[in-house]
Amino acid sequence: MDGNTILIIVSLTLIGLGCGIAIFIVNRVLPEEDEQLKKTEEIAKYLPGANCGACGKPGCFAYAGEVAKDTDILKKSPCMQLMNDEKRVKELGEYLGINLSAGSVKKVAVVHCSGDSEIIFDYKGVQTCKAASQLSAGYRKCPYGCLGFGDCVAICPENAISIDEEKKVAVVDPDKCLGCGLCVNECPFNLIEIIPADMPQYVACNYLSKKNIPGRERCSIGCIHCRLCVKASEKGEVTWNEEKDLPFFDPEKCAPAPNAIEKCPRNVIFKRKSDCWEK
Repeated sequence: MDGNTILIIVSLTLIGLGCGIAIFIVNRVLPEEDEQLKKTEEIAKYLPGANCGACGKPGCFAYAGEVAKDTDILKKSPCMQLMNDEKRVKELGEYLGINLSAGSVKKVAVVHCSGDSEIIFDYKGVQTCKAASQLSAGYRKCPYGCLGFGDCVAICPENAISIDEEKKVAVVDPDKCLGCGLCVNECPFNLIEIIPADMPQYVACNYLSKKNIPGRERCSIGCIHCRLCVKASEKGEVTWNEEKDLPFFDPEKCAPAPNAIEKCPRNVIFKRKSDCWEK
């Protein structure tokens, strides 16, 4: 064996030894994979991967990263409802150590408007509620009523919202509604609310008397703020929301208010199908 061959063998051996030592040192010095990243990757496995953006994040992995930091986000975003997969939601809850199935009560959307407000001018602009609301607070006499163009209809993933052709008001089908809340932000007048599916009644009006607009007024069936519903509620089923100046039903209470519904002179308190009426 000549000297060059021996030199090559020795050189390669030294290079291999050096690489081995370098790898050993790197493994000792560099930290292990970030625990937060590991948790994010695991959470992402349970998410649908649709990257729909409904949660307000650019994608499911980004959403998983937020959940890894704060699991309360699961209660504030529509992702669990949109997944509509009880098995997967339960498995995610088990991984995170929280009972998502028990903690997530079925919810639905309701529209705080009865419709039927008089049209005061012929609107010819872009046919969306957001566009129409920018022009003198809409084309109806009530400046807080549903405009009926269906922005909420377009965003609903379950086709649970439709427009009543006669009254031109959005109507929710509670049997189809997931309670995801995507429709809430689509309404420029904040008429849509997500409530427990078992809530026995709600107010179908959102007229803000404290923010009257000159020349505009409530519709013929809007709440007149007489507070008869509160006076008729001997057990406190109805209270008064001073900020909105409207009746308030506590969503956390299973409290039917038959007297309030009966006494309302405008019939603006709508009874809902609910087991609470049997309790």
